[in-house]
Amino acid sequence: MVQRCFTLTACMLVASLSLMAQGRISMQSKDSVVTKMPTQRVLAPYSIIVRGGLTQFFGELNNQDMKFMVGASLRRRFSPTFSMTFDYTAGKLGGDKEEFYNSYFLTEYNTIALVAHWDITEQLNRQLINFPFHFSVYGGLGIIYFRANAYDLNTNELVRFSNSDLSRRTSLFLRWGTSKGPLGIERTQERTIPLGTTLSYQLSNSWKIGLDYRFYFVRNDKLDATSGRSLANPEESASYSDTPNDMFSFLSGTGSYRFTRKPKDADEDGIPDDRDRCPDTPGSARFFGCPDTDNDGIPDYVDRCPTVAGPVATRGCPDTDGDGFVDRLDECPQVAGTLNGCPDRDGDGVKDEFDGCPDVPGLFRFGGCPDTDGDGIPDQVDKCPDKPGKYENGGCPVE
Repeated sequence: MVQRCFTLTACMLVASLSLMAQGRISMQSKDSVVTKMPTQRVLAPYSIIVRGGLTQFFGELNNQDMKFMVGASLRRRFSPTFSMTFDYTAGKLGGDKEEFYNSYFLTEYNTIALVAHWDITEQLNRQLINFPFHFSVYGGLGIIYFRANAYDLNTNELVRFSNSDLSRRTSLFLRWGTSKGPLGIERTQERTIPLGTTLSYQLSNSWKIGLDYRFYFVRNDKLDATSGRSLANPEESASYSDTPNDMFSFLSGTGSYRFTRKPKDADEDGIPDDRDRCPDTPGSARFFGCPDTDNDGIPDYVDRCPTVAGPVATRGCPDTDGDGFVDRLDECPQVAGTLNGCPDRDGDGVKDEFDGCPDVPGLFRFGGCPDTDGDGIPDQVDKCPDKPGKYENGGCPVE
């Protein structure tokens, strides 16, 4: 019995790991950066799950007669790897044993459980973006309500049962003690420990399909209306065996839907506040919800001239002549230049429009003209520009 359980679980794990490996190989061949555009609605943490499948019983009457079961769950996701689920299932168990017992049984049951889920795929492969296959394991605590009847294989006569008009409620995890409470309970109540694995496939953002294998440890010995190697009726606690060990499982197909919600969007620009860098000012998705008033491709919060279009090189401020000086600081905004935005062809620090010798480097005090011999007389009026002289002598030396 335990070997079957481990074999099925191992098969699901191997299949999941194979799919995960294929996903890793395929993802490595693509760009690792994925741009996601904001959507009008976002995924909520809640989802509903429906399931249907076949049960299998492990106990005294263990020749299998698989019966159908159905279930529904409400799941709350707390992180990509961890979620909690409130489960409800209903179904039947069946089986028989000719040796010694010569009987078969039929049990109707209902269960409720609180279950914790761990998504192994998400935990080990977070670099995979939107990988469709997910393998999970889970476990929890629950309660089962059941009514079991055993019948003679030859005559179909009722020979043992778990509940009748004289039944009293029995202790939970019953192994010792006596029945108690009012007479006439219709279903026996017992604690359960559900453990299982799931393999799911993501059809879309909200829809999934999958397989779910679950094993219930019931710690009760009357799920098959038979207690130990005895033909006594197991209605009362005194008839229990020393090692109550009835268990059952199911394999089911599942379908789940994850709810969506409209996110908070204070500025109504279509970008949710939790992804909006400017949550109180309408903007565009390109700039994560921030505006670009002048439409120059630079969002206002980094644009030094947010109302006038300009290039990235000048942080959004205009530079009409393209000389690297923004117009508001350019002394010659219509003509490219290197001296505060104005031309200075000879690079002497004097603007060409004020430079008496615009093509020859000179001194500011001489209007941009040179004084080669350094006698304080600019070359254009110095009769001896290469020899220091006196002003009275026209810049020539006195002989």
